[in-house]
Amino acid sequence: MPRAELYVGELLMKMVARQTGEISKVDFTPQKPAFSSLSFPDEQFLERSSPESQGVSSAFFTDLIRDLQADRECRMHKFMALRHGKVIAECAFEPFDMDMWHVTYSMCKSITGMAIGILMGEGKLTLDDRISDIFSPRVGPLSIFRKTVSVRNLLNMSSGVDFNEIGAISGNDWRKGFLDASFKFDPGTKFEYNSMNTYMLSAIVTEITGQSLFDFCKERIFDPMGIKRVFWESCPQSITKGGWGAFMRIEDMAKMGQLYLQKGVWNGQQLVPEEWVKESTTQQIETGREDNPYYGYQLWLNDDRPGCFAYNGMMGQNVFVYPDLDMVVVTNAGNSDVFQTSSMAIKIRDRMKNIIEVSDTPLPEDFRALTELKAICKSVSGRTADFPVISSGGWKNRTVRMTTGSTRNRSISFLGKRTDFKSAVNSYNIRNENQLIQRWLQKLDGKIYDLETSGIGFMPMMMQIVHNNFTDGMKKIGFRLAENGAFYIDIYEGDVIYRLRCGFGGKRYISDINMHCENYKVSLNTVCNRDEYNRLTIRNEIYFLEEASYRTLNIYFEDDAVDRVDRKSTFIHPAVPGRIEIRMNEAPGTDMLRDTLKNFSIEGTGWESAIISRFVKGGMKEAVAHAVNNTVQPVIYGTLANPDLPPYLEAAVSEGEAADTEDVTEDDPSFADAGGDDISLDEN
Repeated sequence: MPRAELYVGELLMKMVARQTGEISKVDFTPQKPAFSSLSFPDEQFLERSSPESQGVSSAFFTDLIRDLQADRECRMHKFMALRHGKVIAECAFEPFDMDMWHVTYSMCKSITGMAIGILMGEGKLTLDDRISDIFSPRVGPLSIFRKTVSVRNLLNMSSGVDFNEIGAISGNDWRKGFLDASFKFDPGTKFEYNSMNTYMLSAIVTEITGQSLFDFCKERIFDPMGIKRVFWESCPQSITKGGWGAFMRIEDMAKMGQLYLQKGVWNGQQLVPEEWVKESTTQQIETGREDNPYYGYQLWLNDDRPGCFAYNGMMGQNVFVYPDLDMVVVTNAGNSDVFQTSSMAIKIRDRMKNIIEVSDTPLPEDFRALTELKAICKSVSGRTADFPVISSGGWKNRTVRMTTGSTRNRSISFLGKRTDFKSAVNSYNIRNENQLIQRWLQKLDGKIYDLETSGIGFMPMMMQIVHNNFTDGMKKIGFRLAENGAFYIDIYEGDVIYRLRCGFGGKRYISDINMHCENYKVSLNTVCNRDEYNRLTIRNEIYFLEEASYRTLNIYFEDDAVDRVDRKSTFIHPAVPGRIEIRMNEAPGTDMLRDTLKNFSIEGTGWESAIISRFVKGGMKEAVAHAVNNTVQPVIYGTLANPDLPPYLEAAVSEGEAADTEDVTEDDPSFADAGGDDISLDEN
């Protein structure tokens, strides 16, 4: 494993040094297709029903969803609950969509376990089969001196093999890396969570059947269950990753939980052997974790209720199964949860353990409670109003969200030719504020800025590493105002342009970006405001709708007006800025990368090992952590590339003139009352 950790150190060093392109030891091949919003003819959908008809109160879910929404640490994307196989509560949190697939991370390990159970039910595999026998052509001549790892050890995470998740970025041949690795402990003596155990289970499916795990599951599990819109990444040798890399719709994730509640039966067909369902959900090994003390076969055994278990993926991708309640609770999120210890998991598990009450017979329909549940689900989805209004206080809150809602009348008074900024801005009514924003965006229309820092990608680092798809580096950023009022931010990265439509006032638009022939869907929540230096600021929350990652992209326009002789501009003097500042952040990400640095244990010989060890050990580790932090949260500066100034200003600027401009008065267009309808971006 020291060699693999060395490769991780090299990769982090390259990212910190802002190298771009194929910087990984793993060959990149485009895999991820674009999600289809159209359902397939043979796609199966679960029946919907009211909670009361299935013996649960609507108020229970109303309180839970409201609590999940109120806690920002939860970073909820989607929620669904089933009872008796019927959907009784579901909602997508703005801007996510219930119908779109979502990354599952380790949740799909449990599906890999199902495939192994099918092979065992057919007599093609046993728990005691040794992987050295299964992969005998790939095992070296010294294998007789190596410890024996069985299929059972892979299933219950007790292999002891020192080739873990880090190996996924250390080279192309993951099977060889696993088979040749050393051991941390004797197989079967200790629990250690290792995604490469699951990858080897996927490789076993391929070795036995000649099919990839994904194709095997499509034939034996997904197709019979009407699961059509699903995708699973593979390694460079075309072996399905097994322990991660799957994208599924939340309803199809819920089906996976329901399948085990039904003892492996779907529509009268035994897909997974009943005996395997029972065995895999039985305590197989102690984990040493207080939150999840036992592990089965590729799933966690929880102590919330008798017999309950979970398919768990990091950052909040969970399928909680409660057999005694005949219920399944499913989540997609973007929090910092690695196992089931996040605020989101605690809230759900506590309520399912201590608060929920169920009836074996239907409860009386409660129209008021059901209406409140529907209302909160609609509210968190952001689809409650066609025309969101500006928050109370207007400019006093220093935030304007574009809107077509009604305005409030305010009077404008001026003490002289120039009034102070605060009193001038506070005197504006909402209509003038929107008009001012519109003038700024018109000034920016068609402007492109060259970025002074290279090697920073639009995609979050976490996504780049997980998908082995690394940035070519952002080079330029541009702004466009379309004829229909839509405002776009164009990111020039490598040889492509990501055209991102901004969503003002809570309006949401989906932009498709293609990164090295892989398709990703993003949505921007955009707000125009001013910072403490009175600079125009366009703040963007960027949601990757199929992922758990989230990014902010805040753009500050410097007080450096190229279309004014005095080069001065403030928020109430719209102008063309000559320079911009960009601040980016991603979540989750920084903490996880910092934890990776803390756990480095690089040993061995060679100059590479010596250099990396020197940086990640001792006092230099803090410097590296700081550099990683600056890579995840970069500050980038840009210079206007195409000023396109009027001739008289071009001459004045070229001669270095700095003539004073006339003081602003009430006759200045900047203070003109807009009149008529409010200006609204993204109206169409």
